Amino acid sequence: MKKFSPIKIIVIFLALTFIINQLVSVFYKPISTESAYFHTTSKGFDITGIIIRNESLIKTNKEGVLHFITPDGNRVAKNGVIANIYHNEDASITLSHIDTIKKKIDDIEDIISQNNVQAGNLDVANHNVDSKLNELVLSSSFGDFNNVQEQCEELLTSLNRRKALLGETADFSAQLSSLNAELKSLESSLSNPIGKITSNESGYFISKTDGYEQTFDISDLSKITPEFLSNLSKQKFSDNVVGKIVSDYEWYIAAKVSLDQSLNFKEGDSLTIHTTVKASPDLPVKVKKINLSSDGTDAVILFSCSSMNSELATMRSGAMKVIKQEYNGLRIPKKALRVVDGKKGVYVVSGMQVKFVPIEIVFTGDDFILCKKTDVDGDLRLYDQVVVKGKNLYDGKIIG
Repeated sequence: MKKFSPIKIIVIFLALTFIINQLVSVFYKPISTESAYFHTTSKGFDITGIIIRNESLIKTNKEGVLHFITPDGNRVAKNGVIANIYHNEDASITLSHIDTIKKKIDDIEDIISQNNVQAGNLDVANHNVDSKLNELVLSSSFGDFNNVQEQCEELLTSLNRRKALLGETADFSAQLSSLNAELKSLESSLSNPIGKITSNESGYFISKTDGYEQTFDISDLSKITPEFLSNLSKQKFSDNVVGKIVSDYEWYIAAKVSLDQSLNFKEGDSLTIHTTVKASPDLPVKVKKINLSSDGTDAVILFSCSSMNSELATMRSGAMKVIKQEYNGLRIPKKALRVVDGKKGVYVVSGMQVKFVPIEIVFTGDDFILCKKTDVDGDLRLYDQVVVKGKNLYDGKIIG
């Protein structure tokens, strides 16, 4: 059996001690920190909001095929043409083809003239091609073929823009001449409309109805009570109704709430309602009216709003949050809070030291705290490393 000399044993012991020390320094962290970052939160409650608008039905008694001039969800002026009426479907098909060709012509002219801001950046062009291709693949894989033709055209346009950057534009002029000739031929073959549908007021044109357009009377909001909302029923309209115009003036969100919740509001209060609408996630509203139920156990709050867009114009109800108050500040974990000499604060890592920093709490959440953000030296700052775990901490403690 091989024997180790005392010197070798000492060397091995020192080596093992060094390795263990390095492992401990890497894996054992007596102090854990998290960054302080700016955060906004709100205090309020969830509602199911029912949207009440001034909506006028669009009707026609003329026979024929409609071809809509105003796209669904777009604004239309008073007396503006919404649709033309033709004898048969041939004219409508021709018009759709004309619109497609015009779009192709516009795209090609834009590519040739190099007016597109993105045309000067090959990276952007490549990204657009990848993005349009991914959209087409995803739609196809999920069986959503409604927009495949449009997505194919957008992909082709993106590919052509990339060709323009690479100098491969030789065939565009011939293609443009062919499209212009086809456009001229289609326009000459188009018959004149036998009638038209116009809007009796300005607003957003919506081609679909949901049966509640004539249920609400915005001229008498006092009728919209909890009992009224509980007994809502759809109406079935005749076949001559082809859409509606949604006014872009003042409209309302009705929410059924408990009596206790309604006591937190009074008519004229200004606040914000958070929605799932992408274009307008936060709506500035005012409390227009509060209607109690006959037994006084609950109420309906009617919030007025003047912001309108195509998404809101098609929405009838949805999950929303009434924001009573909003708070912002530096967010830190609640477990980082310490009390030293009667002062609330946190320990932050500054260089090789731990420093105690007093804080002013503006909001307390379930597992976090919002602290007041200031520019005063010595206060908590953005991105400070706040200690969330550590033992025997004190101001000025040296850490390794």
